[in-house]
This record gives sequence, C-alpha cells and structure tokens, in this order.
Amino acid sequence: MSRRTPIVTLLPLDDRPVNTGHVAGLAGIAGTRLRLPPAELLPPRGTPADMDGTAQWLERSAAGSDAVVVSVNQLAYGGFVASRRTAEPLARTLARLDVLRRIRAERPALGVYAFVTLMRTKRFDGAGAEPEYWDRYGRRFFTLSEETYRAEHGRPSAAEQARATIPAPFVADFFTRRMRLHAMQLACVELVMEGVVDTLSILVEDSTVESVSTGEREWLENWIARLGVGDRVRCLPGADEAGAVLTTRAALEHAGLRPRVAVVCLDPDALRRIAPYEDVPVRDTVAGQVAAVGAELVDDAGRADLVLAVHPPGAPPRDWCAWPDVPERAGDDAARLAARLRDQVDAGRLVAVADVADANGADPALITALRDAGLLRRLAGYAGWNTAGNTIGNALAQGCSRLLATDDRQLVEHARTVTHRLVDDWGYQTSARREVLAAGTADGGGRIHRVARELDDRLAELGPPAGDFRIVPGSVCFPWDRPFEISFELEHLEERNDHL
Repeated sequence: MSRRTPIVTLLPLDDRPVNTGHVAGLAGIAGTRLRLPPAELLPPRGTPADMDGTAQWLERSAAGSDAVVVSVNQLAYGGFVASRRTAEPLARTLARLDVLRRIRAERPALGVYAFVTLMRTKRFDGAGAEPEYWDRYGRRFFTLSEETYRAEHGRPSAAEQARATIPAPFVADFFTRRMRLHAMQLACVELVMEGVVDTLSILVEDSTVESVSTGEREWLENWIARLGVGDRVRCLPGADEAGAVLTTRAALEHAGLRPRVAVVCLDPDALRRIAPYEDVPVRDTVAGQVAAVGAELVDDAGRADLVLAVHPPGAPPRDWCAWPDVPERAGDDAARLAARLRDQVDAGRLVAVADVADANGADPALITALRDAGLLRRLAGYAGWNTAGNTIGNALAQGCSRLLATDDRQLVEHARTVTHRLVDDWGYQTSARREVLAAGTADGGGRIHRVARELDDRLAELGPPAGDFRIVPGSVCFPWDRPFEISFELEHLEERNDHL
C-alpha cells in the first residue's frame, strides 16, 4: 500500500520564481504536493494583493492540507514590497492574522509554520521597493540607522546631526513604519504563545552590525527569552529562502524525520566572520537555518544524514552586484574544499554546498573546482546567491529534500533543482548579469536573447549536468523587469525525448 502524498499549502513572500516555482520543485523532490495561491492573488512586482481573497483562499486550502506555511508579509500587507510601503493603521493589519486563529480552531493538529521579515534599511538612494523619498534620502537614512543604533547603545553618535539632514515628516514616517512592523512581529510571537503557530521565523533582511534592524532584533530576542519560546521562535538573517526552508520542514515532520547535519568548513575560524548584509557571524546563520528547517547540528560527519559544506566569506568579500569593483581571488581554498568534499561523497555521504564567499553570486573558483573534481552531478544541494542566509537556507532545503527522494521522478527533479541553482547563481548572477548591469537596463528582447545564449554557454561549461538538461527556448525572462533576478526553465532531455 503506497503512502499518501502529503499536501502543504504555501502562502509565499511574493510571486517571484524563487518563492513559488522553486519551492514547488523542492516539494516534488520530497514527495510533497504544494498548493500555491492562484496568480490573481499574487500580483507581480510588489503590487499589493487582495488580502480578503488571500485569507479566504488560505482558509479553504488549509482545510485539505497537512501543513500550512505562511508569509505574514503577504497575509497582513499584501506582499513583501507592500509591507515596506504600507501606511495602513496597525489595528487593520493585525486583524488579518485572525484567519490563522480560525484555521487552528478548525484543524487543531495542523502544522502551521509562519515567517515575517524585519525590514531592511537600504544603503543606497533609489526608491525601488521603498517609499518614494528613498530616491533622494536613502543614503542619509542608512547613516541615520547606524547613528541611531550607536546612540541607543551608549556609544558616541551623530544621530541628531543625521536626523537633521532629512525632512522631519520623512523621518517620522520611517520610524512609524518600523514601529508598526515591530508590533506585527510581536503579535506573531503572541500567536506562538497562543498555540496558533507552531514555529515562527523572524527574518532580518539586509542588515548591518550597527543598524536599527539590529536594535529591533535585539528587542525581539529579549522577549523571546523572557517568554521561553526560543525553541519555536527564532530571529535569523534571510527572507527569500524561508518558503523553501519551512516547506521542507513540513515534509520532514510529516515523514517523522529530524536530519542530523554536520558542517564542513576548511577554516572554522572564518565562520566567525559576518557576511555582507547580515549582522551576526555566519556560524549563527548556519545554526538558525538548521533549526528553521527542523534539523539538528552534530559535530561528526560520520553520524550525519547531511553534510553542509560552507565556503565562508572571503576577506574581503566580493559583491557581484557591485560590478565592476570585483577583485580577483586565488582559487587554492576552493580546490582544497572540493578535494575534501570528494572524500565525503566517495564515503557515501550526502553533501550540500553553501557558497557564501561572496554576496549576490557564486565564487567562480569553487564552481571550477567542484566541476574538475567531478562533483557537480553528485551534490545533494548547491546555492551561492544573494545573502548568506538565502544561500545557507536554500542549500539545506535542497539537501534535506533529497533525503526524502525515493523514486526516479524525484531524483530527476532534484538534479534539475541543483542544476538550476548552478546556472542561476553562477551562470547569471556572477557572469551574465554583469553584461546586463553594464548596459543599464534589463528590458528588450535583444538583451534577453544575449543572456539566454550566455546561460546556454554556462550550462555547457558545467560538464555532466549539461548532458541531462537544456534551457527551454523562450523561457528566459526578467520576472520583475529588473536585472536583479532572472527566470528560466530547465528541461530534462530524457523526458523531452519521451514526448517526441
């Protein structure tokens, strides 16, 4: 008698492929069916969603699911970007959490996993996903954030001078938004205390060591400690990986599995470094993401179900979105890490690689070393994108999903997912995106065709994975019409031949 396929309902952070299609792929690897909202409830490019419709869909879908994973940003504000821009009164947004209380009352045994972000303070001028005044005052707000943190921690500070460089109404708006979001985060902690939510991840997006984000995280951690809910509520760096991590957690818990994860790093002291856009050492990010996915850290790789290889932040780290100021770095460490991982794989261990040497892209030296060692096709997971939290969480989700793969279909989906990350994180983010950034815009069919050709070339350079997959012609696009992220589909060649 076959085991029933578990169903997980996901209300994602937004409509971008990394938060939707990518998570669906991981669910497929784990033998889980994923329910996502219909497209009309996930408007593109950060447009606020129909929140009443979202709540109704979530309640209906939860009724037939084994677990639900919920982005509070999407539920309460209509999206990730909308949560940064909203001027709605706090009482109105808090009321939208009541659907979770109704779901819990109707399904007392249902797994409910929630995540909410702690808003960033972007370093640069340019509104983008921020309020319009960020176009002119973004850098000044970043300085105000740093100086405010110093003042609140009793250090020499120029907070008043920094505040004086920004019109007072904008300063008031900035802190009012943060106050409302902080109250929402506390309300989510209360949902855990009520037993409405099983686990809560509070995700600190794009922070620095001295920032108002760090101050707010510290306040939250004080309450978490006072309430004694540290086993169910965690503050950790990240955002875009949360849907993948918590969906994988739901699959693991349905299977009754709590994986043991051992960390391999050539230079353990390097795990004390703080990666760009984060405010805690990488070792803390690893511990937070391991806990979030429902796994257990162990010291001995021989006892582990999964080995997480961490390629730690370089000194100094590079940022592939800061092109052309990307310094070269020797590849000796990458080659030594690849040799060590080959030993682990040859010993029959599942190995997932978290490449956090650089921000916003993969270390080319590591990709070359892994390819030359014949490892790319043998990895249980790979990630090297955006921030360290994004990368570590996603590598863990891939590796833990692989633990649940039992048939050929799941194994093909796993190979597709790992290859997709290699092409995206290295082929696009480290390589092809530089051409897009140099051109200044991301639109235009000609540019898409050039990027598509370069991605084909990068896929071919990976070696053996290129013999299994091809990029579907016409599938390459910029989902939010910006160069930061790209979307494309990979087709398994044997599956394609079966349909010819």
